[in-house]
Amino acid sequence: MPTNSRTEIIVLDAATIGPDHPSVARFKTSPSVFHGWRSQLPCAFLVSTNLDADTMSEFRQPCTKNARSLVSEVNPTRSEAGLPRKSWAWFSHRALKAELDRAS
Repeated sequence: MPTNSRTEIIVLDAATIGPDHPSVARFKTSPSVFHGWRSQLPCAFLVSTNLDADTMSEFRQPCTKNARSLVSEVNPTRSEAGLPRKSWAWFSHRALKAELDRAS
């Protein structure tokens, strides 16, 4: 995983963007934007990226048009959710790697 990678959550307005919308699928699997992603909730996904929220929003705009959205960095040590173990493992691994990268 590249240095300075962090985990962000992107939440899209479900009223205008369905979870299986083809352009959203292309966006979240874009290797130029994300190092990986995980989704357990409709219209919300966790991503591993070096980009800040503003830059990710610029990449998101062509795919999601005028849908309302939230992009925010997340910290697994200060988070809680009822997600499957596999999702928490993905999330925690990336957060630990990012912390080690920042410390070195």
